Amino acid sequence: MTDSRFVNVQARDEFKVAYQDVVDLLRKHAGKGLTTIEMLAIVANLCGKVLAMQDQRKISVSEALVVLHANIETGNQEAVAMMSAPVGKA
Repeated sequence: MTDSRFVNVQARDEFKVAYQDVVDLLRKHAGKGLTTIEMLAIVANLCGKVLAMQDQRKISVSEALVVLHANIETGNQEAVAMMSAPVGKA
């Protein structure tokens, strides 16, 4: 059983700021021709590196992968919801 402290945690302010910085950086480069598949490759590579930096005395590899998977799912759900939301009024 995975430790629930790693899943569905309310984001701290520092997390939100760091997340927005990454989004802004991707948007900056998307405007210069970076494709969505290239963005995916960059973020996946970064995830692999950050995963390797985890202290296994504090979180196991399987627990870290649960965090990764849960956040991929959440991000996907948020993106679908944003794309499904109506824009303006007709």
